[in-house]
Amino acid sequence: MPWHYTTVVDFVDHWQTLLAGLIALIAAIITVFVTLKVERRKVDREVDALRKSLAIELRQLVPRALGAHASLHRLGRKADGPITARMVESLSRMPVPIVYPANAHKIGLLEGDAMDVVIVYGLLEIARDSVGRLMTYRTPDDISAEVALKTAEAFLEACKYARSVLPRLRTGVAAHDDRDAELLQRINAAASAQPASEQHPSAPAMQK
Repeated sequence: MPWHYTTVVDFVDHWQTLLAGLIALIAAIITVFVTLKVERRKVDREVDALRKSLAIELRQLVPRALGAHASLHRLGRKADGPITARMVESLSRMPVPIVYPANAHKIGLLEGDAMDVVIVYGLLEIARDSVGRLMTYRTPDDISAEVALKTAEAFLEACKYARSVLPRLRTGVAAHDDRDAELLQRINAAASAQPASEQHPSAPAMQK
């Protein structure tokens, strides 16, 4: 015999198991949605912090690399006296990156910018290594002008590639970001002044 309810209480009492299941399902869906939204916001905040931290670090490293290029280029062009490995080292001292090594496992979060960031830091490392190798050079007290100029070129290559990366990594601090135009202009000027004979064979491919 079919059941007929006469009051709302009778209906709820009869279907309470089904209603409880529906309420639990709705509650679970809401919980999952809220959790995913919170996690998404957490990841977005982490990526934003990573981008800003790398932006700050690169705005310290790139100007120093550009300064090292200028100093080593002048050293390679000087006409008097020997060039020593100590001279090259003194003129090309760079801050040691902290943010990038500590967050290398998170660089993939930068998605489309990840590869370019890795390349910039890689080029800076190559430049520093080129200086370090001079300390064990067979004649450390008599470095040729050509070697000094090639070392200068290594620093400039990192700066040239950074031109396309800096505008995409903003610090969020106007005092820092507003100086980008001046820095990029200085890099462009150094690149334009670089004789064709000193340009790295892969330089055109590295530029954006």
